[in-house]
Amino acid sequence: MNASLKNTLKVSVVVIMLLALGIGFWSRSFRPDPSAIAAAETRMWQAYYAADPVRLHGELVMLLQSQFKASPEDANAIAQRLVMAAWKFETSADNYEAVVLPDLEAAFGEIRRLTKRSFDPKEAAKAELAWWVARRTPGQDSPQQVGQKIGAVYAILYGSEEPGFTEAGILRAEAGKLRDDKGPACDWRQVESLLQRSYQTLTKAI
Repeated sequence: MNASLKNTLKVSVVVIMLLALGIGFWSRSFRPDPSAIAAAETRMWQAYYAADPVRLHGELVMLLQSQFKASPEDANAIAQRLVMAAWKFETSADNYEAVVLPDLEAAFGEIRRLTKRSFDPKEAAKAELAWWVARRTPGQDSPQQVGQKIGAVYAILYGSEEPGFTEAGILRAEAGKLRDDKGPACDWRQVESLLQRSYQTLTKAI
């Protein structure tokens, strides 16, 4: 797998999983299992490092259907927009808002339609792009910095400010950094544990 495709998958995995949380946790009558989500995301990251996009896609579809009750059509529509945004982000050096925001805004628009929430897709898209850019920018890419920006996305999606949102974001950013630093040699049990704690924290904060 070439470097551009690997980087695109890396971005899309993180972003799709972040947005997938919104599909399930917005339903007050349905609570996905944080342990199952963490295990699935860990398998997705492992598929990425094994250069296996087919397995990666299969894990995502299965997760969206089993844990978030999304239809295949909805899952594919959201994923298509996100992967396009990720690809454009990967191949762009600047002017991110003009290049990337249209696809991100469309993805959030699909999620708003699906969940019948009232958040602003453009505002959510800008917050989402902010942490993508932070991960790419030296001096702004620490788990604390990135995690705060992820927490800001949660606040927009859920319509409230909760300390647990930032905590959940930082835990996810720590898992991502551990994976990025060590690659396939990372401690996957530790990655999964951080992700599980992140989703448990988010569930409590909502």
